Amino acid sequence: MRDDLVVGNEFPDISLPEHTGKELSLEVIARQQPLVLAFVRGWWCPKEQIRLKKLVDAQDDLQREYGRIAVVTVDEPYVNGAFRAGIGADFPFLSDEERRIADELDLLELTDELHRPFLPYTFVLDSNRVIRNISCGFWYWGNPTIEELRLALREITRAEQPTDDPQRVWAAGGAAPPDAGIEGEAVWIRENSQGQELWRGVHEGEVPEVGDELGRSMVDGRPWVVREIERKNGRVGIHLSKEGKSSADPHEVGHHITVPH
Repeated sequence: MRDDLVVGNEFPDISLPEHTGKELSLEVIARQQPLVLAFVRGWWCPKEQIRLKKLVDAQDDLQREYGRIAVVTVDEPYVNGAFRAGIGADFPFLSDEERRIADELDLLELTDELHRPFLPYTFVLDSNRVIRNISCGFWYWGNPTIEELRLALREITRAEQPTDDPQRVWAAGGAAPPDAGIEGEAVWIRENSQGQELWRGVHEGEVPEVGDELGRSMVDGRPWVVREIERKNGRVGIHLSKEGKSSADPHEVGHHITVPH
């Protein structure tokens, strides 16, 4: 494994074709959310079939808290598509058929001279794509259990989101300061109409002006509008709240997260 792939360093933003042939990068897949990134030997390995079936069994839980999952294999996109469909996965399978990324990151399993697959590494990345956990499943027991992945993701949320302890944050003034939680020169902070924080993330690009719209709610479609720009300890906090009235009927509120199967 490449020397710089260690806990605390940023994982490179690799880009590869998914099962449809469309090129996808980790940045696009993760969308500034924690990511479980699994490098997989291939469909032909019975150990890997079990490993991925366990990920599929847990995909509702892992993605419930806005986490993401991505798999990288050396199989061609068509094979990845069949493998992905066969186990019921709804996360991307990326194809490194030419072993470009495998060579670049030094992740080839050298003892399998027939398939030349990836070593079965699992990386858990935070919302800034910083490596927080690494596991190697060359021996199957080295693979992380679903419980270990859940605990790793929980620690990321605790580090990034002050509202992991919501009542403490709300009682202390509604929203935590800009230099709390996830690291970034500028962070957006989504709040309710009373200024009580929901969650935050890193803002990219120029700092907006008060009154600017920064996206729309995935729940009810209302715009997130900049209400205040706060500066503290070299960090910028962009406080956002929804504009407009919510539906009077809670049954009309949608959600982008599907219910479990």
